[in-house]
Amino acid sequence: MSLPIPAPRRRLTRMGLCALAVVSLCLGTPALAAAQAPTPTPGPPTSAAKPMLSPEEAHKRALREATRLGNHSYYDATKVRDDGRSSQSLSRLATAAAFPAAPPQPDTDDCLASDDAERKEGRTYNRLLWCQTIEYRARYQTIDQSGNVKYWGTNALRWNMVALGSNTQRAIRVFWRPVPGSVKYLDWAGGSVIPSQLLFAVRADCAQGAPLCSTTGAAAFNTWGDWNTTTAWSSWDIEAPALANDSTREKISSLDWHLSTDGRSPGFPIGGGQTIDLPFRCDSADYFSRFGQPHDRACVFTTVIPHLQYSRSSPKHGAVAEHIYEAQMSPDTTYPAESHRKVIPGKWMNDPDAPSLHRVEGSGAIASANTTWKNYACNRNGAYTPITGLPPKTPQQEAEKWQCDEYPFRATAEGASSGTWDFSVRWVPKAQNGSAGGSLISYFFDDRILFVNDPFWVQINP
Repeated sequence: MSLPIPAPRRRLTRMGLCALAVVSLCLGTPALAAAQAPTPTPGPPTSAAKPMLSPEEAHKRALREATRLGNHSYYDATKVRDDGRSSQSLSRLATAAAFPAAPPQPDTDDCLASDDAERKEGRTYNRLLWCQTIEYRARYQTIDQSGNVKYWGTNALRWNMVALGSNTQRAIRVFWRPVPGSVKYLDWAGGSVIPSQLLFAVRADCAQGAPLCSTTGAAAFNTWGDWNTTTAWSSWDIEAPALANDSTREKISSLDWHLSTDGRSPGFPIGGGQTIDLPFRCDSADYFSRFGQPHDRACVFTTVIPHLQYSRSSPKHGAVAEHIYEAQMSPDTTYPAESHRKVIPGKWMNDPDAPSLHRVEGSGAIASANTTWKNYACNRNGAYTPITGLPPKTPQQEAEKWQCDEYPFRATAEGASSGTWDFSVRWVPKAQNGSAGGSLISYFFDDRILFVNDPFWVQINP
């Protein structure tokens, strides 16, 4: 599979007019010389840095792309322990204070093993991990002063690439390495050029450039022959500091990154390009913490549709899952009873246009109003009567101290006080209500769900 070969940088004039093809290196007559390290540049030298989209524009673009590619980031509440820690490696990565020296397992191998990883867009595994495994080809040719093109041969390799987000830094780390033994020399007919001694260099770069973002680390370069035996990962950190003039609470930066490639070698002085731009988002939201430790800086990958999963068969939260399932599937059978057909949002349908939920501050006015309206429905007062409100607990439920559960959640803009959406309440066991609520809090943290900005959905499994 030949994806994705870098795009042309520009039209060049060198002893005649030469159009640099996407997999070609355009040059004059080749002559071997002392090896020099090529240095990939952040993008086409004739183009300005890419402008940064607004959070709203970037979000719409990311969800459309996620739908097209079928990317989704799900969070399974059954894997959240009683102490709020998740057994999912997503959580372990999210709380790491620094990036690891190598891509984390088992998620990396699982991501790379997918057919989706062989797309030019790669695979967005979840909000904190992206991967790609593809074949790259560099086509070497020369042109003389009359415009005659001579094709010399093609070098090819497969690479693995992994990008990590973070819930502790405004940065992502990009890892790259060739698949050992994957280098191929195609169509070379001998002569003065030894294709295994030609150079190939790569570096991860941010499309927007300074001051919005920057890359740490020099380009990784080697001969094609040496790349064929390399097993070590090369890595770069793309950093996106908060802008000094951004007065918003989250200080969101919606950015893009790509891999710059460079095949310049002695006798072949021109050639290079970049992979397609891939989006990521950084923020400085001050309302994330885990076990007393603030996590007020983060970068995540947005080309996924995020959703939370509960299971009806789970002994930890099954009653809550059953409540949400019936609220989503049969809202008119739920309490409180309304005089109109009830419409309750948040059902996972793998569709970015489906009615979603939006997180709000748990101690804010919306959450407080949600509680007030939930209590009206649960206690059969305020706007609700003994007929329209939730029937009282049974003696057994009373003895076991069951609690009134609500959906959509209290911490969402679509909760009980919403003037647009309806809601549902039901008595559920206290322990299960607490477990489901704890999983929701963990999900907000591990998937970095911002207030208002991030829509999310809920899927109910059997």
